[in-house]
Amino acid sequence: MALFEGRLPVTANVLAHHHAARCAACRTLLVTLAHGDALPSELAPGALAPLEGGRRCARRSSVQGATWTPPEVLDGFRLERLLGRGGMGAVYLARDASVDRRVALKVCVALQPDAGTLASFATEARAISRIQHPNVVTMYRAGEVDGRPYLVYEYVDGKSLAELRPPLPWQRVLDIAVGLAAGLRAAHQGGVLHRDLKPGNAILSPDGTVKLIDFGLATFVGGAGTAPRGVREVVGTPRYMAPEVRMGESATPRSDLHALGLLLFELCTGRLPPARRGACAALLTERLPGIDPGFAAVIACCLAEDPLERFAQADVLCAVLEHVRRLVAFQRTSSVFPTSWTGPGFRQVSSPPPLF
Repeated sequence: MALFEGRLPVTANVLAHHHAARCAACRTLLVTLAHGDALPSELAPGALAPLEGGRRCARRSSVQGATWTPPEVLDGFRLERLLGRGGMGAVYLARDASVDRRVALKVCVALQPDAGTLASFATEARAISRIQHPNVVTMYRAGEVDGRPYLVYEYVDGKSLAELRPPLPWQRVLDIAVGLAAGLRAAHQGGVLHRDLKPGNAILSPDGTVKLIDFGLATFVGGAGTAPRGVREVVGTPRYMAPEVRMGESATPRSDLHALGLLLFELCTGRLPPARRGACAALLTERLPGIDPGFAAVIACCLAEDPLERFAQADVLCAVLEHVRRLVAFQRTSSVFPTSWTGPGFRQVSSPPPLF
């Protein structure tokens, strides 16, 4: 439990994961704990702050009572109600008086913000400012009040994916997958790794558009597509970490795609895949007999244990998902108009759309 309570130094943390890679019993225990199945209620995944530098702190209920309460009007924004609270800040529905529109205002509520919290807000502002895409929430402004940073985002009147009740129809999950992959593609093209993709960090608007949110644990990549050399942070939510990240390796675009695969598998089935994920496509087909086999194969590819066996880049994943969606739509159309029949009242159906 010292590993998950944040009492191990970074070096010991990495050694523990390396030992688990060789010891079947410890690996099973570690995966069980990472999935949150055996954690005490006060240390369940939702009650834990994200890992940073290999350390984790429980969010005790008493801490929330000691947080700073922002005024009703903060730097020109009138706060209407609390939308959510995390380990480092709170998000309020607010009204921007200058343009008369509703916004989501994320503000640091620590009584004495530490360097890590301030750095997280600064990183999130830098990361989100690099991305302009319909599937990523838009940031309008960054500011500071009394030494506490705040970020102003577009307000999306929807539900986070964590508020949905899986399993969902796989066709709906396919649409969500296309949007999330497009958002990740935009982030990666901007040199940003999300590093904490999970249902709570994606929001679904009433029109069906899904948007990535919360880039507080993001990091930046260079032209090589990997995190800076020498940076071995175990950062993120254990339940949605790629295996290599749990082992102390640097995050890469492929680790973001692995988290996406976990999220999609969970939305389709209502649970995360088993620790050994070699047969995820077959497992999806078994649990969801009607699922498109191409979509099941895409999820399985994202979930490959070996990062080199996953999609290399988000743009490749986007192209494949779009092709699967076109093919699904084509098959739905062709089932109405049989291709083997001709004559009055029937039309000839063309071949399936190409991949590119």
